[in-house]
Amino acid sequence: MHKIVEDYLHHHNQVEKAQLNKKKFIMDIPTKSFQTSENNIVLLKEYFLKNNSIYISKHPRFAPYPEHSHHFLELNYVYSGKSVQYINGNCEVIQQGEILLLDRGSSHSLSEHGENDILINIIFPNDKVDIDWLSSLNEKNSVLFNFLAQTIATRSRKEYLIFRCSENQHVQMILDQIIDKHFSEPVFANEIISLYIPILFTELIGNCQYDFYQEKKDKTNHQVIIDTLKLIESDYAILSLESAAKKLGYNKNYLSNIVKKKTNQTFSELLAKQRMKQAKFLIENSSLSISAIIEIIGLKNRSHFYQQFKTTYGVLPNTFRE
Repeated sequence: MHKIVEDYLHHHNQVEKAQLNKKKFIMDIPTKSFQTSENNIVLLKEYFLKNNSIYISKHPRFAPYPEHSHHFLELNYVYSGKSVQYINGNCEVIQQGEILLLDRGSSHSLSEHGENDILINIIFPNDKVDIDWLSSLNEKNSVLFNFLAQTIATRSRKEYLIFRCSENQHVQMILDQIIDKHFSEPVFANEIISLYIPILFTELIGNCQYDFYQEKKDKTNHQVIIDTLKLIESDYAILSLESAAKKLGYNKNYLSNIVKKKTNQTFSELLAKQRMKQAKFLIENSSLSISAIIEIIGLKNRSHFYQQFKTTYGVLPNTFRE
């Protein structure tokens, strides 16, 4: 990141100077950018997403920020320090390098940010990033994220994701580039930033841990699915419906019915999809024999594997490798 941009992020702007001086919150956006509803501030996409541009700003420090919601997806990136937020009634601490993705309709307030607590707000127009788009982006990878993306796709479900990505250098580099391009304002800055968006989310989805939060009304069933899908992704080679139910502490029939209801796929279909995904990865990235790969992913019937692989990818494993 250019030093001039880094200096700007640490510099006290006018709002921050006022908040530091008066020791209270100063509204940092014009009245036309929000409306009030039942004591809640609602930020309007017509203002923040005008001209179909990506909106990026530094969150003002030195005073708590009141509760508000918005009609758009919002990404909060903790550039340095930390951010303590109250999201839909939950207290969350987002550490340096981590990302909060808020669904439309989520409400949050922010505790006072200190000198080194620098939070970057990034808002995308719908044609730049959308939960449905995220789902298709990861169509061949994480069954867990597919489920999350499809769940969030419904408007105003008041859900949010926290990506624990502070150790992922690729994510940090991409975000540094996005921030740098926005605040240094080179020619075609918005177009350049738009190209970074799918790269950022591809990295987040594929290589970062994340926590998912949903309103309490559906929390029990939802947690069953989250736990099941995480187990499929980690233990696919040795897993069965029976062992999953036992490990998670659920009745086998209950688990089977909930999985089918919430994902529109059976447990066996999800398990097979994960195994085929891993087989494809090993065929592409190793010199292991097909027999060894079959054993690694937990299958014993060679013919069954060949049939599943061809159904999934359209060709036999050997042809795919060639």
